[in-house]
Amino acid sequence: MTAVADAIKKVATGPHLSKDLSEDEAYAATMEILSGEADPVRAAIFFIAMRMKRETNEENLGILKALQAVTEQQAVPVDELLIFADPYNGFNRHCPVAVFLPAVLAASGLPALSQGVFEMGPKFGVTHAQVLKLAGYNNELSVTQAATAVSNPNIGWAYLDQSQASPQVYALETLRTQMIKRPSVATLEKMLMPLKARSKTHLAIGFVHKEYPAILGWLAHAFGYDSAFIARGLEGGIVPTLREASNNHQMLNGELHACNLEPAEFGIEQDTRGVKVDDEVTAEQTLDEGLQALAGKTGPAYDSLVYGAAIALWHCGQFSSQRQAADHVRAVINQGKAKALFEAGIQA
Repeated sequence: MTAVADAIKKVATGPHLSKDLSEDEAYAATMEILSGEADPVRAAIFFIAMRMKRETNEENLGILKALQAVTEQQAVPVDELLIFADPYNGFNRHCPVAVFLPAVLAASGLPALSQGVFEMGPKFGVTHAQVLKLAGYNNELSVTQAATAVSNPNIGWAYLDQSQASPQVYALETLRTQMIKRPSVATLEKMLMPLKARSKTHLAIGFVHKEYPAILGWLAHAFGYDSAFIARGLEGGIVPTLREASNNHQMLNGELHACNLEPAEFGIEQDTRGVKVDDEVTAEQTLDEGLQALAGKTGPAYDSLVYGAAIALWHCGQFSSQRQAADHVRAVINQGKAKALFEAGIQA
């Protein structure tokens, strides 16, 4: 009997008889799937049964460790690093302007890495990779190249595609599309750590369902992140609504804390939740909105970058005041520093 078959026998026996897996069992089953040894039907049954049963923290950790085991990791010579990922299946109601956040954060003194894929079901929304490709970015950076860019003070940021960092995880793309429903991998892949800072590595991750902050906070600590900002962001992303207060969470020193944020405390007053468009969201419009914001044009895109970057700087302890963090980001954008680093990363 294989690890996947053994796992299915435990987790797919109905609401009263299903049993939880140990961390090691979840790890072994996931590694078998990632190796290509598991039959695709069994792999789909495993992930769907786990989702229907509801994964335990230990099961999630076992799956996450398996994903990391096939992900290259490099140390980078920076004191602190923020890693984040908007949902890999993209946005279709708002422009995902967080694609520009790594450059804004780098210009603000915090090196940053975003992760993703070019396209992913079932949503098939606009992704960071699509926007960056339009801008001329090399979406096929290796982990080594991303590490070099992040540690270069004249760049300080990078985007890393799953196809390059975790090709065995990326190979599940077709299976995941055929499954229709999003498996646990869709959440856990956003927590992977392909780069690690010499002092502190921080995570920013979004959530939609109310039970997830506790799960994500526990996992981030157990997995080795020094802190995590868990955002109630638009479409599951990492930037909260610009229009009203949002209920977010922070993992600090291994403990989860509620974190209610008011845009007004960051000097933001908007009557829209984010960068909304009249018709279908496109990568072209997202690129245009982001470039105008980097050039200092105020509006929802500009405020989204200020809000997202200021939250990250404040969360990571670089500013004690939310307003000071926001004003610092505004200065960085208005002085052209963020635009310069974005262009440097594109041209590298």
